[in-house]
Amino acid sequence: MRYKLNENIGLRGWEGAPYAVRHFPSGMTEFIGEDFFRALSFCDGSFDCDSPLLMPLHRQLIGFAAKKGVVIPCEKGGGLTEKQKYKRYPCKYISVAHWSVTGKCNMRCRHCYMSAPQAKYGEISTETALKIVNQLAEAGIARVNLTGGEPLVRADLWQIADALRERDIVVEQIYTNGLLVDEKLLESLDERGMKPEFSLSFDGIGWHDWLRGYDNAEKIVVRAIKLLRSRGFTVSVESAFHKDSIGIIGDTMRLLAELGVRSWKTNPTASSGNWLNESRNLDPTTDELFEAYLKVIEEYFEVGAPLNIQLGGFFQCRKGSREYGLPSKKPYSDEQKRLKEPLCGSARDMMYISADARLLPCMPLAGLPVQDEYPDLYESTIAEALNSSIYLERITAPISELFDKNDECAACEYRLHCNGGCRAAALMENDGADYFGKDSWTCHFYKGGYEKRIKAVADKFGAA
Repeated sequence: MRYKLNENIGLRGWEGAPYAVRHFPSGMTEFIGEDFFRALSFCDGSFDCDSPLLMPLHRQLIGFAAKKGVVIPCEKGGGLTEKQKYKRYPCKYISVAHWSVTGKCNMRCRHCYMSAPQAKYGEISTETALKIVNQLAEAGIARVNLTGGEPLVRADLWQIADALRERDIVVEQIYTNGLLVDEKLLESLDERGMKPEFSLSFDGIGWHDWLRGYDNAEKIVVRAIKLLRSRGFTVSVESAFHKDSIGIIGDTMRLLAELGVRSWKTNPTASSGNWLNESRNLDPTTDELFEAYLKVIEEYFEVGAPLNIQLGGFFQCRKGSREYGLPSKKPYSDEQKRLKEPLCGSARDMMYISADARLLPCMPLAGLPVQDEYPDLYESTIAEALNSSIYLERITAPISELFDKNDECAACEYRLHCNGGCRAAALMENDGADYFGKDSWTCHFYKGGYEKRIKAVADKFGAA
């Protein structure tokens, strides 16, 4: 019996992680053991898998792969396509790239940390964008989220989208303010067989127009959500709340649930970028924000957990569930093993490419002076940066390094739960001066007793 890989699957590997399978339609990668990999390598249509030369274990694993549809029977010489054949990339693995394809925007958001209304970071040329597409492929990155600025303002967006598709890079999400979401856009996606999730910005009932600096912005985003849902697209929403708007978080949650939004993430406004130009300080204090969040959690369970929710690093829960999580709390069982884990798991998994073509551990760093220390894709490639660069050093920095450089965090009783908190938050506290600084927001969450207060609210509804 001869087998070959399912046409949707290819063999892949990276430095330090040589055995993996790639699922082309989703762009997802699954790392596997060496024995399973060796078994799959025999499934190229030319090798008789009943041969006594094959180890019993490999025959058994091929049978398992056949039951799962990973491999299929074929005639002799069935062969593999070029993209299915094993490819080992000359760099470390990254799962997904979050790419600001432009620094321009068609709204005037008061809180934009990258000052997109003023196009502070401009827009790279089509030629440079296409080079970045090639660099993504050459580093084995097969999933991309497109953001900005406002990504839909790019005149050559379809040229970029087609280049990504040609290199088997899946556009997983598009982040947009909704202004340019229309039937023509969705038809163009359908024609290409692309079905990304749309993540829309909506900053609260009655406040969205003001924060976005655009008349009827709220009506526009609601229209966009309804259109996307009617066409079968998954919709998520991200919201920014300030001191005067935190009172309407609960009402906003109810509206989004009614509109069929799948998931919702909130954050407070941050003192950076355009928000520094506001004449009065509208950033909520930590306690003001946390007290508002506690009220929302109660409302959330009262109405039956109507959508997936993440209240910053404070609370998260899946639709209809009574099992909640704390984004800032990382469970562990073995301390020594934990200390070797990456300081920021999100940054280790997701790359951010800024509007001016820099590689950064995460998006908020784009508004900080520290971004100039990171790799410039005009001068190096993604694969090179994933071999040796300050970017690689930061995303692979272990938790132990934080404790070596931060005595306060090292001595804290919560250190192995929060890992010092969010690196972007820590950097914003000190103008980007110390990657290993503490995140005071997360400190207050634990030391202020909010973990226990969330549990008290959840207990009233039988949640755990």
